[in-house]
Amino acid sequence: MKAAALALSLLAVPGCGSAGTRARHGQPDPSASAEVVGEVQLEAELHRLDLLEAEIYAPFRSAAPGHPVDRCNDGDSEVMSRMLAFGLIVGKQEKKAADRKYYALLQTGTPEELFPAIYLRRYYFEGLLECVRGLTGAGPRKAREEHHVSILTQSNFDAETSRGLVLVDFSTHWCAPCKLMAPELEKLARDHRGAIRVARLTADRHQELIERFDLTTFPTLVLLKDGNEVARLGKYRTYQELLKWIRDALPDQSSSWSGHPTQGGQVPAPDNE
Repeated sequence: MKAAALALSLLAVPGCGSAGTRARHGQPDPSASAEVVGEVQLEAELHRLDLLEAEIYAPFRSAAPGHPVDRCNDGDSEVMSRMLAFGLIVGKQEKKAADRKYYALLQTGTPEELFPAIYLRRYYFEGLLECVRGLTGAGPRKAREEHHVSILTQSNFDAETSRGLVLVDFSTHWCAPCKLMAPELEKLARDHRGAIRVARLTADRHQELIERFDLTTFPTLVLLKDGNEVARLGKYRTYQELLKWIRDALPDQSSSWSGHPTQGGQVPAPDNE
């Protein structure tokens, strides 16, 4: 309970967590409304949560008895207390019920309503990852660099995708393949910045864009060139598979984008940045 009480006390600290800073990519204009700024910050936090969850679950492809995640959730007091803190903030103490309530809140909640739950969910996942790494002998966790995937919302979508080559990941936070693909997209964004921009949009919160692109399954990747759709892909793909798909979709672009990692190039900034 000590850890749970500590986590709950964090909610009283203004700007607690990285959501108190502006997203590195896809950030709103400084003159944007508080609502727009909050939505971009929320999307950035959801992306970081997906990366963290992928780090926990990606090494395991089986849910056999004795699974390290289950052992931590059911037997590690620190992890259990952090899970309890998260459950208390969403109003459900049992893990599966708390997850369902959280995913439902993500569809309709405002950033101000959701940030406390997101902070505590990250707090829980960080403890779970530490426990799992201890059980599997993975050693200390490496420091994670800032994300390279751009953050999209309804308000900045057209401005962020109107110029150049943009790969948009339409995902949902409850979709396991979406989370597992998040690190692959991060690697693509990092290795090929300057040639392609990789961006993320959470489908749950942007129904107008989902209808505009006629999306029914997630994840769906849509490749845009100067705002026009070039190709789309409706399933999980590894980093190498993503590279092949992009090359196949752009047979006449070999001279401008070879698919080889760039050497520190920068993505051209949209007009609104």
